[in-house]
Amino acid sequence: MKLTARGWVAVAAVLLGVANAVAFGPRALNAVVVPVAVALVVGAVQLWRVDAPRVTRDAPDDGFPGTTEPVRLTIDGERTFPATTTDALSDGLDGDATVDSVVGDGHISYDVTYRARGPATLGPATIVAHDLLGLFSRTFTAGGTSEVLVFPRIDSLTTTARRDLSALTDHQKAMHRGEFDRLREYASGDPLRDIHWKSSAKSGDLVVKTYLDRANPDAVSISVGGVDGREDDVAEAAATLSCALLDAGVPVNFSSPVGVTEAVPGERRRVLAHLSRLESGSVPDSSAEVVVRGDAGKTYVSFAGRETTYDRLRADSDAGADVRPDGWRTRDSHETERQSTAADVVGRQRTDGQRGVSR
Repeated sequence: MKLTARGWVAVAAVLLGVANAVAFGPRALNAVVVPVAVALVVGAVQLWRVDAPRVTRDAPDDGFPGTTEPVRLTIDGERTFPATTTDALSDGLDGDATVDSVVGDGHISYDVTYRARGPATLGPATIVAHDLLGLFSRTFTAGGTSEVLVFPRIDSLTTTARRDLSALTDHQKAMHRGEFDRLREYASGDPLRDIHWKSSAKSGDLVVKTYLDRANPDAVSISVGGVDGREDDVAEAAATLSCALLDAGVPVNFSSPVGVTEAVPGERRRVLAHLSRLESGSVPDSSAEVVVRGDAGKTYVSFAGRETTYDRLRADSDAGADVRPDGWRTRDSHETERQSTAADVVGRQRTDGQRGVSR
């Protein structure tokens, strides 16, 4: 417990009053010194009776840079008292985490904004208790710490990059097909190799072959690493490519200098949490199907038999492609072109067949 600036002024007033009483008589003592001295005693007793408060923190959800989330603190005590509460914020987090309130009289909250990728901590909370007149203060530390993960950013990819990733996933599926199941009408997104040309020519409509267990392709292996200072860029590239594969329904086996993890479609958070902790280090598996490497001021990506820079794969705007609300592109003109090509082939086969009959 210590005196506040106001408390020191009160003490100075008491000392000055005593000096005046000695010099000019006890009237000054009764008029100034006694009320202030009583206030000092009452304030000291009030804070002396305060017990250490208990703090419970409702930590915010993990998120991406630029996200703002609420943080709520519940502070319980045996007695209510005015206090100023400050929650500690680690690097990568911004916010006004200092709140004036009455302890034991409900909840307090503040907003925190995520600024940089990585694990960040909130707390412990520092509670500075005051007496009613603000003459004394007493400091408590409570609440422990809570961790929040700031994920790497996810970019959109160019049409060419998405097409190359699709080729990679199509290869995975083709390598692990089950038995032939049945014929059905062509649907948007079906590969050309699955079209049954004879049946399509007879019916006049595109017909494709379906296989058992096609929905369970093997995972694509991804390995990342980079020199010191390139962690954020490598994490951003790896997150974008991994989420593109997961969104396409393809599991991933992920390795980096901080360990390994696996994720199936619908488990984006597993990969993002891994990448939020990414540190510098060499690529663990240079033979992986997708390799992301940060070096010499650039981030390099190797897949589909070639290496390029991540900047060439990233698209700030992708002309000719529709944009969904979540930032990822919908089916582009490549799909339309593929359907048109398939229809033209069927049309030519039907025309050739009719010519043969007429002869």
